[in-house]
Amino acid sequence: MNTFLNAMTFSDKTMYPVSSRNPRDFLNLTAVYLDAVFAPAILENPNIFYQEGWHIEEDEDGSFSYKGVVFNEMKGAMSSVEDLSEYKLISMLFPDTCYGFNSGGDPAVIPTLTYEKFTETYHRFYHPSNARIFLDGDIPLEETLALIEEYLSQFERSTDLPEITMQTPVSSKATQYYELAKDEELTDQTVVTAGRIIGTWRDRTKLIALRVLLDAVAGSNETPIKRAVLSAGLAKELDISIDDSIAQPYLTIQLKNVRDGKADEVLPLIRKTAAALAENGLDYDALEASANRLAFYLLEPEEPQGLDRCINCMNSWLHGGDPMQYIVYDADFAAVRQMLKDHAFEALLRETLVEESGTAVLYSLPSHTRGDELRAEEEARLAETTSKWSEADLAANRTLNEKLLAWQQTPDSAEQLATLPVLSLSEVSPEPSWTETEVQQLDGVTVLYHPVPSRGIVHITLTFRLTDLSLDELTAASHIGSLYGKLPTAHYTALELQQTLKNKVGRLTAGVEVFAKDLVTDVCTPVLAVRCSVLADRIADAFDLIEEVLLTTDFTQKDKIREIVTQTNERMKQMGVMAGHALGITAVMSRYAAKNAVRCAVSGYPVIKQTQQLVREFDEQFNAFSGLMQSVQAKLCRARLHYASVSASKNADITPLLERFPAGESVPAEAAYTADIPERAGYTIPAQIGFAVQGCFLPAEKYGFNSGWRAAAKIISLSYLWNVVRVQGGAYGTGISLMRDGSVFTYSYRDPSPARSLAVNGGISEFIRQFCESGEPLDKFIISTVNDEEPLQSPRVMGITADSLWCIGKTKADLTADRKQLLAATRETLLDSCRIWDAFAENGAVFVSASENLLADCEDLTVLD
Repeated sequence: MNTFLNAMTFSDKTMYPVSSRNPRDFLNLTAVYLDAVFAPAILENPNIFYQEGWHIEEDEDGSFSYKGVVFNEMKGAMSSVEDLSEYKLISMLFPDTCYGFNSGGDPAVIPTLTYEKFTETYHRFYHPSNARIFLDGDIPLEETLALIEEYLSQFERSTDLPEITMQTPVSSKATQYYELAKDEELTDQTVVTAGRIIGTWRDRTKLIALRVLLDAVAGSNETPIKRAVLSAGLAKELDISIDDSIAQPYLTIQLKNVRDGKADEVLPLIRKTAAALAENGLDYDALEASANRLAFYLLEPEEPQGLDRCINCMNSWLHGGDPMQYIVYDADFAAVRQMLKDHAFEALLRETLVEESGTAVLYSLPSHTRGDELRAEEEARLAETTSKWSEADLAANRTLNEKLLAWQQTPDSAEQLATLPVLSLSEVSPEPSWTETEVQQLDGVTVLYHPVPSRGIVHITLTFRLTDLSLDELTAASHIGSLYGKLPTAHYTALELQQTLKNKVGRLTAGVEVFAKDLVTDVCTPVLAVRCSVLADRIADAFDLIEEVLLTTDFTQKDKIREIVTQTNERMKQMGVMAGHALGITAVMSRYAAKNAVRCAVSGYPVIKQTQQLVREFDEQFNAFSGLMQSVQAKLCRARLHYASVSASKNADITPLLERFPAGESVPAEAAYTADIPERAGYTIPAQIGFAVQGCFLPAEKYGFNSGWRAAAKIISLSYLWNVVRVQGGAYGTGISLMRDGSVFTYSYRDPSPARSLAVNGGISEFIRQFCESGEPLDKFIISTVNDEEPLQSPRVMGITADSLWCIGKTKADLTADRKQLLAATRETLLDSCRIWDAFAENGAVFVSASENLLADCEDLTVLD
């Protein structure tokens, strides 16, 4: 029943957070985590190191390859230019401290780590004297402290503790290459990344003030520093940020699509612009607006809040400071407000962006051959190692792999499983979590109200039907969300609008979404969903601004739209590299339902390709693109409203907002859409790993459906795919999902062998049959399935979830019946699910995102352009 469970590696710490809404479950998980941290099995079993870290595997043809879960994770993590630049930059900023190392591990270096060095390092750092324990929430305190004491009392206090040393700032320059997709031009693809140490963890007020300052001068295209760079044509994107999670916070300036031959001009222009702002005076209205937006975000944290507080407290506590310094912010924020009154930000601007000493500058240059070079370098390292092996070394490595595979394939014994504390099904409520929905009609519009504990914030949603748009038009229309709020309107310039939004509303977003009634596959309702979060006493301002943005945005601003779409294109290029499984899921499921075709069109492969083409042919396509945006805007009216909603502690009357929109003409409530992505598709990405997805739709009228089958899916994820795809195959992640409507898909994440992972799906049914014969209890899998359905949610997300349930027609009674069926699942239920897994293995569509060599290993793929 956990609401969060993971391990997270930082450059100066590793955190092991766990949380649960069930007290007994919390204590159970705390016991498991204490054992995992202070008495890990890896100290006695090197197979865990070889599996999770690395080992060399000999293939049937006598060739060798590196295998290891973390090894492949980091190959994926270092496939994006952003991550490559970050890892290299911090090594330049902190050459003499722990911060200069890649905390996840460089794939080129991971194979130099031995098991003996690993255990030696563990014993040096993993001691209670070097630990911090953070408790947050409705803790069963006495029982928790007793449990902690049980572990800590086994140790003597140690004074031989590692120290985090401080880095003397140094200036440096470096150049590296990153892999660019072969269908992209190398022209103007340089990335310039610069950094400076800007203080210490003690400078909390300064760091908050810097967030305000950087947002005001470089947070959007219209802010002065970013506008200077864009208007000069030196780069197409600029991001300036700070990392305040370490002992010495640092500033990062990153410029993308730097014009060839101009890489040495971008930083001087930033310094020159910053110096002029400091000399002539900053816009304090803009600073005030940025401060107000930051204050709103602090008032409305997203879940899991407790985890964020834990991470934040370590920013000071880890270095001997007050744990509350980065949790309680009132005094520091008051000091920032005083800086605004005193006009004290110019000095901070000079210190941060004008000062040049101690700056590290990294030039990341594009290469079509870098991926091949990395593979060749890895093969050379392997060859250098294995060529020195004697016959005894070869035999030892074969024995290592045999023992590893035997261990991986040996199920935990009943005695071992019995050591894990588990909840009883009686601990699980038969009643699902539910947010109430009150339905009313206002001015002919269906308006929903969801009572949620919103701390004085009102969350408003408007959804306008787009059923008169074709699938291609919906793809293009998906850009409207990135344009609203960034272009001029009837009464504001783009910069004035952004500042006004920051001052008067907390959040205003728009995007294309889609709804369909439960079990309906042939038609759906695409909508423009507009969401606003605002303090209750500013709701009238929100109404004014929603009207201003939605109805009067100027979509004829060609140059500004070019900039925004180009920046969007750069972000989308990373989707396949960093989230290829998500790309694959939208693609394979697009074949089976109208709603999935729309989802794919607005968030998957089609929008990536259409955006690339729009950027390449912007001048030719602009009139049509602008015309579509204007057409969508002109048709926003009450008759098109699918629904509106309010989520707040107290209902708010939004009739004055609805009246701002013309009555207009209605459009069909639903429309049919079909996608044309090939049944077996491949998508080439510049990465050293891949992602594999297989999915299909198995309608209940043909195959039946039982909510207990989702417990079978959980068993498949945790006990089959985890073992075969992750543990034995080396993929960083894997899973299977079975939806109530009959949609089912598997995925692998950062996978060294996507073809192998797809083949594994054929064994699912046999695994379920063997599981049912094993006698292993079902309760933990049923409980885990229930837990997946009830994630921890902020009030805002609670309202969005309630909106969705109302739209698809699901009631609390429906969810309660599903829960009852799930809790009643038996082995017979699992065996009955095999009809689903057999059909899935035979009929599923496939989408693989990977490098050319990994795609070539997969059979019968149509590789997309």
